[in-house]
Amino acid sequence: LTFVTSTLLQVLSCPICCELFRDPVVLTCSHSFCKVCLENWWEDKPLKTCPVCKRRSSRDNPPTNLVLKNLVETFTEERGQTAPSSQQPECSLHSEKLRLFCLDHQELICLVCRDSRTHKDHRFRPIEEAASDLREQLRRNIKPLQDKLKVRDLLLLFQSEERVHRALSEQTVSCSISPEEHQHVLLQKGKSDSK
Repeated sequence: LTFVTSTLLQVLSCPICCELFRDPVVLTCSHSFCKVCLENWWEDKPLKTCPVCKRRSSRDNPPTNLVLKNLVETFTEERGQTAPSSQQPECSLHSEKLRLFCLDHQELICLVCRDSRTHKDHRFRPIEEAASDLREQLRRNIKPLQDKLKVRDLLLLFQSEERVHRALSEQTVSCSISPEEHQHVLLQKGKSDSK
């Protein structure tokens, strides 16, 4: 790649997926992203912030960046490629578009693979549906781990506060009695410990 081409590739690439923009949208901070990448990035976040500069977005549905979209289309046409929005992964065996997810093998397959002996009597889902199901399953699996982390953090905080409280109490006790009384307390404690 020439310097100009590699620079253009950088400028025309989404900061999230690092590929040429597909349906680019622009935020109020002027950063652009693939529409799907930004939607996925924002999916579980309470605040809609820019993935690059972290500024809060004033729009939940940012507008299409038409200039960038046209630049990407022109760039791909000049290089003799199809536009990235029409690119879809293909089956390495049959060169068909991957349209299904085999639940038994946990892999993407084409329609020819579905009818083959390899996947006979298997269960299938459309890719989008399977992805949604797997995301939901991941959320359910992560929730108990997040809860355990919160409990652990609270326990550590409680233990830390308890140590500080104990240290302060010991300082208060040692400061509130005279040195002779303190020595007497220590002697009494030593006698009770030796019993």
